[in-house]
Amino acid sequence: MRTTTILIALTMLTTGLAGCTGDPDAGGNDEIDAETLQNLQDFINGTVEPEWNNDRGDSGHQWTLSLSDDQWLEIHSVYVLLVHHHDEDGGWDHYSTQPAIVVTEAGYMLSNGMSMMFGGNYTLCVEWSDGVCYNENRDVESVMVEWTIIYRIHEASGVDYYYTGIFPPDPPLGNQTITLEVSYVPGNSTGDENRIYGTIVIDLYPNEAPLHVDSFVTHIENGSYNNTIFHRIIAGFVIQGGDFENQDGTGGYAGDWYGYCNGELATTCDTADMTIPSEADNGLTHGPGTLAMARTSDPDSAGSQFYIVPSDSMPSHLDGTYTVFGQVISGMEHVDAISEVDTGSSDTPIYDVIIEGAWVN
Repeated sequence: MRTTTILIALTMLTTGLAGCTGDPDAGGNDEIDAETLQNLQDFINGTVEPEWNNDRGDSGHQWTLSLSDDQWLEIHSVYVLLVHHHDEDGGWDHYSTQPAIVVTEAGYMLSNGMSMMFGGNYTLCVEWSDGVCYNENRDVESVMVEWTIIYRIHEASGVDYYYTGIFPPDPPLGNQTITLEVSYVPGNSTGDENRIYGTIVIDLYPNEAPLHVDSFVTHIENGSYNNTIFHRIIAGFVIQGGDFENQDGTGGYAGDWYGYCNGELATTCDTADMTIPSEADNGLTHGPGTLAMARTSDPDSAGSQFYIVPSDSMPSHLDGTYTVFGQVISGMEHVDAISEVDTGSSDTPIYDVIIEGAWVN
């Protein structure tokens, strides 16, 4: 509305002057020519380029600049004058002028002829490394003497934000399915000649528990679970397996390095001590057919051992504590039968319950 009003006023002024005869103020030029009118209109429309700023300083003055969200920065040139130390007697004997950079606090760098995103805080640096601004050339001993930067600030309308993340979200991953081929001797049966073979098909949830799914699939692809056993079986609760090291619940480790060692955040780790950080807060709950990862009392200590919940179990007290990462979609009759096999001390089956093989479908 303000721009329209000014344009109407200018139009009325121009029309009035065009109809005048004579020279009221004896100045000899009372008409507004087309170029002047265009310049005024460009100014109103905000198309007039801002002036270049020429800032200079010495090593005792650090150049910084803060912009609002409706401003953006354009760099014409940025240079520094350095003096370099060369001789062994402590002399400074060589000067050089070299391009420098302007850096935001987030680490975005600008140089000659480049423009930058809206807003932000800017600093002049000779070098920028790992979030640190250096006012010297670190390859050779040097000291900055002077700096110069030519820049201009552009104005824009207020910013409407439609972007909510640094990176666009990854598309949802499709669920993976895996198959376990199992064999077992049913409860109340004697002798290995009564062994039954079957398959259990499980749907994995990589969107909800990406690290656990990745580790589990990695072990399957590496053949880690082939010819291992379900070492712990509690009727009406869970069947547990996956200890490919010791086959008794004391071994196993993560399929890859996820930044945790024996349940603690670390930078390095022996393979046998690698663990998976908890993903138990993913919203998945325990119920019949649930696949989840076993661990110690440390929430980030999961390795390779897993458990499956039979049909007559509803261990809701494990929700949000142990990471659920899959669901049986076929073969629950074998899960239920395994949960009823005969066991001895420490809930160990009398006859081995064997994972004959495992593969990704």
